[in-house]
Amino acid sequence: MIEPSDGLPTLSVEELSHLLKDGLATLFPEDLWVEGQVSNFHDARSGHAYFDLVEPSAVPGRAVAAKLSVALFKGARIGVDHTLAAAGELALANDLQLRIRARLDFYPPSGRLQLIMNGVDPAFTLGRLAAERERLLHALADEGLLRANRANPIPVPPLRVGLVTSIGSAAHADFSEEISRSGFPFTVLERDARVQGDGSAVDLAEALHMVATHQPDVIALVRGGGSATDLAAFDAEVLARTIASLDVAVVTGIGHEVDRAVADEVAHTAFKTPTACAVAIVGQVAAFADAVTDLQESIALRAGASTARSTDLLDDLAQRTARSATAVLDRRADRLDDKVKRLRRSPLATLDRQAERLAGITSNLRALDPARILARGWSITRLADGTLVRSVTDTAVGDTLVTHVAGGTVTSTVDETEPASREETP
Repeated sequence: MIEPSDGLPTLSVEELSHLLKDGLATLFPEDLWVEGQVSNFHDARSGHAYFDLVEPSAVPGRAVAAKLSVALFKGARIGVDHTLAAAGELALANDLQLRIRARLDFYPPSGRLQLIMNGVDPAFTLGRLAAERERLLHALADEGLLRANRANPIPVPPLRVGLVTSIGSAAHADFSEEISRSGFPFTVLERDARVQGDGSAVDLAEALHMVATHQPDVIALVRGGGSATDLAAFDAEVLARTIASLDVAVVTGIGHEVDRAVADEVAHTAFKTPTACAVAIVGQVAAFADAVTDLQESIALRAGASTARSTDLLDDLAQRTARSATAVLDRRADRLDDKVKRLRRSPLATLDRQAERLAGITSNLRALDPARILARGWSITRLADGTLVRSVTDTAVGDTLVTHVAGGTVTSTVDETEPASREETP
């Protein structure tokens, strides 16, 4: 083996690896606490778990500021899982903020520097979750978004229902069964979405937007129970802001009994479980159906009562009309009998009176008969054309006159006319 001329030592990879391992053991002889965010979590079949503990960049979208690999072997994992679950139904998952207890180790076969995890501080995780939740709630409140979705009215009855959940899950089955069992003609617009894990919050937000474009009466966002980390998506800011921005009422049925998720806080109404959410929607429709039934019965009762009153009034009016008509007919019959009797008596007297009048008229007419007038010495003079001569001025010298006297006519010619003096004028 040839030594390099600069005098620096030459080491094999194995030798250097062991030196690094021994040096780390010297620098960090005891366990240490390390804070960071879980990323790339992998649950191995062996029962071990592997993940990266990262320091996220302060600028969204940029690469992490630092990263260390973490190995949690099966023996230690049992205790870690129990500690997290007992503290607040926490579980190891991506994006979870952790403070882990571990020893720093270098593994020569893979050349990997890693933390060998053997403990966890759940109070740190709960505190970070609570702090982030409070920060988000305050921000939403300051922007007036906590009550924004509550301003959307739910139409009555809400028969067109949007459903965002994991299709095929117990939550989906519970909600759908309650809707189906009601017997009401619901139309359910379903949209499948991941409800936990990486990207689940974004997936839920996109699903809500998609369902809202179909303008349902209400959207149900439901999920079954789970640990705090399982339900982390429902505390996400992107989901909360999406709910607040929709113009359709969103009701939640997230199966957790302890704390309300941020999604519950911004929703129109929050229910404890998917079943309770469905029951509430069915209840609104049932209340509407009951109101319609009550209205129908009320209308029927009022119509019956009104018909009965009208029948009574009609009967009373018919009776009064019959009595009035009978009385009128009786009076008319009496008057008719009287008139008949009077008519029977009056024709003879009338005829006598008319005969007397006729005799008087006949006598007058006879007195006016021209023949009688002429017989008394009067005459009637006419011109040749038959024009009656009433005055001297009606004639002229040379006119032929025809004078009617008793027994015949006298024809003469006018030789001279002489008007009568004023004294002689009658």
